[in-house]
Amino acid sequence: MMVGVRDLKPVAEVTYQDNGDGEGLVPMTPITRVPAGPVNGSAWLPAYPGQSQPLNAGMLTLGALPSSPFWARRYTRQFLNSCAGINETTADTAELLVSELVTNAVRFSGDPARPLRYSERASMGLISLSLRHFREGLLIEVFDTDAKPPVLSDPEPDAENGRGLMLVDALAREWSYFFPPGGGKVVYCLLDISRLTVMRPGNRAREASIAAPGRLRPG
Repeated sequence: MMVGVRDLKPVAEVTYQDNGDGEGLVPMTPITRVPAGPVNGSAWLPAYPGQSQPLNAGMLTLGALPSSPFWARRYTRQFLNSCAGINETTADTAELLVSELVTNAVRFSGDPARPLRYSERASMGLISLSLRHFREGLLIEVFDTDAKPPVLSDPEPDAENGRGLMLVDALAREWSYFFPPGGGKVVYCLLDISRLTVMRPGNRAREASIAAPGRLRPG
């Protein structure tokens, strides 16, 4: 039986705070959350009996370049156009979430302000975007090579950066991150595919209207 996103739970709650770079434990603050581990159905989990299987799945690998958010949005739109039951509101919201997560990945995996010389591109960081469409929702996962955990902040109204995870926190049903065995990190969010209200530019992220019932909790 197909299991929807409402039934997805973290496989195991991670109890350690190692940031993966050999510098020891990550100090917890009110805006740094515990990594939750991949959810059932994650693209970073090996196949096993009982694992949730998506109705549609796709993955895109990009270099850590300033153009990556644009291509990630285009890929997301094309992917969702092939999925039954995805309305325009859901597609718009998914594009926004993908854009914010990939933008953060570029920021922490490279230098988005400095164009790379051709000789440097072979060693640039890589970003992987995974989209997995389940019966009742969309699982968005973004991998980057930086092992520092994402930090949810509340920037000043005139700040130019820092609102990415505020948008994700407001618009997604749940979000978290985990450290895959090969290094780096994966930041993911779960998006309900019905009864969404898209946040308009200029509104505070936490004032977005979200009708999704409940929040995902570690199992």
